[in-house]
Formats: sequence, C-alpha cells, structure tokens
Amino acid sequence: MSMFQKIIEKTECYDGGSAEEQRLNPPFEIVGDEKVRRRVTAMINQIVESETGRRTLEIAAAAGYKLGMEFAFGCNGGCCKENKNIVLNPVSQDDVLIGVLIHECRHAGQFERGEYDAGDDRRPRLETVKTNVMRTRAVEADAQATAIQVLGELMESGNARPLFAFCRQSDNRAIGKAFERALYEDGALNNGRARTAAFLAWYENEPVKKAYDEAYQVEIMRRREARGDNAADTYARSQTAAKIVSDLCLNDDGTCYFSENPTVLESGHYVKVNKESARKMQDLLSRAPNVRKNPENEPLRDGFSKQGKNAVVVAGLAKRRGR
Repeated sequence: MSMFQKIIEKTECYDGGSAEEQRLNPPFEIVGDEKVRRRVTAMINQIVESETGRRTLEIAAAAGYKLGMEFAFGCNGGCCKENKNIVLNPVSQDDVLIGVLIHECRHAGQFERGEYDAGDDRRPRLETVKTNVMRTRAVEADAQATAIQVLGELMESGNARPLFAFCRQSDNRAIGKAFERALYEDGALNNGRARTAAFLAWYENEPVKKAYDEAYQVEIMRRREARGDNAADTYARSQTAAKIVSDLCLNDDGTCYFSENPTVLESGHYVKVNKESARKMQDLLSRAPNVRKNPENEPLRDGFSKQGKNAVVVAGLAKRRGR
C-alpha cells in the first residue's frame, strides 16, 4: 500500500465549511448561478488552507481573472489570458477540479509575470523551435507541479482527497508517483525537491507532450502560414533552460524552487519531439521565408535533443536519489 493510500484511509470526509463567502482577499468574481458560486467558493476555501495555494489564487484574483463553469470536451478547465477568464468543467468531480483550479490560476500568474500565450497565433514566432518547445512544455510542467505542491500542503493539513483525486487521473500518475517518492526525503515538500520531481515527471507522458506540440507548435505555425504571417517569423532567438526555469519555477517569494541542474531539460526526452509532429514542423519551417539554418530549428535531427555531458550527470544524480 502506498503512502498516499495509507493517508487516505485515515482521512475522514473533509468539510470545507460554509461556501457562502470566499476566504480570499481579494475574492474572485464568480460567473454563474447560485449553485456554481457555492461550488467554486467551496473549492477556493479548501485551496487557501495551503499557503502556496492561497498565494496562487490571490495573484489571479488580484489580476482580475473571473471564475466560472463551462462544459468542455476532453478537458477539465482552461485559462484565457485575453479575456481573463478561468473556466472549470462542471461534469468533473470537485476533488478533481480543485487541482484544475490551482493549475489554471498558476497559468494566470505566469501571464501576469510576462509569459506569452502559446496559443496566440497573432504573435510572431521569433524564438527557435527548440526554445518554443522547451518553454511551452515547461509552462505546463510548472502548472502541474504547482498544483500537486498545493495538494501536498493540503494533505499535511488533513485534507488528502484532492491529492488522491489528482493522482488517480491517468495523465497524472507519473507525477503523483514521483511526488510521493520525493516525500520520503525529509523536508522535500518545503525545499522544492518534491515540486521539482513532479515537474520532471510531467515529461514522461509522451501523448501529452505530443498533444501540446501539435497544438502550440504545429497548429499555430499552420495558422500563421495560411494568413501569410509567417514572413515575420524568424525563429532566431534562443533561450537556455536555465533562463526558462528562472522565469517560471518560482516560489511565492520569487525564489526558484527548481532543485536540479536545468541543463537536463535541453536534451533527451525533455525536448525530443514525436517524429510525426517534427516532420510537420520541419515542413512548415521550410516554407517560412525568413528562417535561417539553425540546429535548433531542425527537430528531426538527432542534435536537436542530443544528450549532453551535463545532462548525463544530472540524470545519474536523479537516479541515485530514487526519482
């Protein structure tokens, strides 16, 4: 029996208290009827029992994001930067939606700190393909790592059900296992190691990576080509993983929680693109008139995701730590 399962057996049904008033300042504007407002408020009032959760929600609420519920096929929620809306799928259980709400509010915080919207097809693509892939994947890994960090803090306060609901979802199993293993190390929940383990485990899900690459790379490239906007796409700017991590993997106080060498994210499965998706990218790049030859714009070549010496060392350290 896993550590999480043992905790669940000892945890009685959590009472989130009255759902009439948000224990958050400033509170969110919740769009919907009384049932929606009470349901979302009850989620908020559980999340704020975690300090990381409270701060994650405060940033989104202070920025003017509105919360609501909207039926969606194939997803539990979403965050729109342009309209400042966060929506949750009412079909999903509330224990599941607690993790989703944290995830989407983390995206809102990323946007408020200057992150671009990867789904914005009006934005010129100035960064190399490798940089785009690394950055969009890290945005999602950070949102999931933040979600499970908050759920871990809720578990410590006696409310383990949202964490269990998160870990039972098929797309989250690798994240949940890595987080659980990391928690066997003293202080891992507070020193960033559990959150980092969850971040790195996000990359183990190949179908999810492909889905994001298709949506945020291939589809956006296609739209821009169809309008003739790809003439403005140079794919010339390169960023290191260290830069990306320092921008995204932030604690509430602005320090970086990422506890491994970021270089590992520049090689291997962390950056490798599915061959089918890579062919589509390469084809679209070949028709963009102002793209110069650059290894970081050749996702089909081995050098795009070649394992470097530093990455091998980091991977070895991680393996010895049992992650």
